Amino acid sequence: MRLHRLDYSCYARFVQSTLDLAKVPFELVDVRYGDRDALATLTGGYIQVPVLELDDGTVLVDSRRIVEHLVEHEPRVAALVPEGDAALVWAFVDFANGAVEDFAFRLASPQIAERFDRPFERALFTFVKERKFGTGCLRTWEAEADTLYAGLVGVLRPTIRSLRHRPFLVGREPTLADLALLSQFQMMDLGAPDRVAQLFIEHDVLRAWRERLDTRLGPPPYGRIAAQHRATAEMESRLREAPEASGRLEKIVIRPAKHERLVVDTARLSVEGGLEGDDWATLDGNPERQLTLMDARVADAIAGREDWELFGDNLFVSFDLSMASLKTGDRLRLGETSLEITDEPHLGCRKLAARFGPEALRFVNHKSVREARRRGIYARVVDGGSIRVGDQLSRA
Repeated sequence: MRLHRLDYSCYARFVQSTLDLAKVPFELVDVRYGDRDALATLTGGYIQVPVLELDDGTVLVDSRRIVEHLVEHEPRVAALVPEGDAALVWAFVDFANGAVEDFAFRLASPQIAERFDRPFERALFTFVKERKFGTGCLRTWEAEADTLYAGLVGVLRPTIRSLRHRPFLVGREPTLADLALLSQFQMMDLGAPDRVAQLFIEHDVLRAWRERLDTRLGPPPYGRIAAQHRATAEMESRLREAPEASGRLEKIVIRPAKHERLVVDTARLSVEGGLEGDDWATLDGNPERQLTLMDARVADAIAGREDWELFGDNLFVSFDLSMASLKTGDRLRLGETSLEITDEPHLGCRKLAARFGPEALRFVNHKSVREARRRGIYARVVDGGSIRVGDQLSRA
């Protein structure tokens, strides 16, 4: 069984989490947004996701039809729709994929558009949205994010009240209803993670519900969590003033493989490979994301130094990384090397919330601090060479 998806699609995530919770084995196939030839060949011309390819060669399309088929033919999935509550379960599925999705996808779409590597894919995503919702819709939704968030909270109020009285939406065990709602949050994890964090901070009952559901699904493999999840007030009080025009390298972190971290005192940077020994070249390779830098004072406000490597950044520096301080194309000298700031946005995601708590995600991603670049920046290597903890960082 193979599930073809776009990772941000709430509909594909609904099918995926259904298979995950039911413990039905399947292979995940990520579709490239701007290249759907294989998908069109498989389906005979249908290019939307999700598409489920069964072991007998049957090809199913449309999330609702896929899940209905699974309920009818797969007992492990059928168990997620208790007969006595079937009407409630399917009604909530339709509610989540309707009223909730109306707000969730508008909140997520502007940032999802920026996730595509190729300009063509960003333009195509924007074109598709504007054909349906009007010219400039992404900019409008970004400007109206506070209103959209209020609307999301409004439609979720009955759900929040229900979850105060039971662990899951329909009872003591998760059903398709829970997975339909989860899929909306999974889409927002990729496109509006700060709003998910805000929602869980303001409505702890939702956070507790998701933690219970994640436990049933098997928590995302984000590695260990930080020793402490600090409250926003504490993080704000710990945040020191930005350094002057020059600073120093405080910590070097190499990521040899997924969720592995190697803290070193010295390292080498190269134009071709970035930070030598890091998994950037094998897992990403985008030159605009060759290196990540994080302001050490922000890292210190969120977590103890022993947990800094959990951020996943390469270089922790005592330097002002804000938009007011550094522009795209600006260069920095670090030891023997030279770095150039890229325009790739670096924002917190579900991983950061899982490791440091939702308040930390909100602390770095809230729109009021976006220009401060609390989450950090991306850079590429212009001149390679050796770097060492304690090296001076200055403008080139």
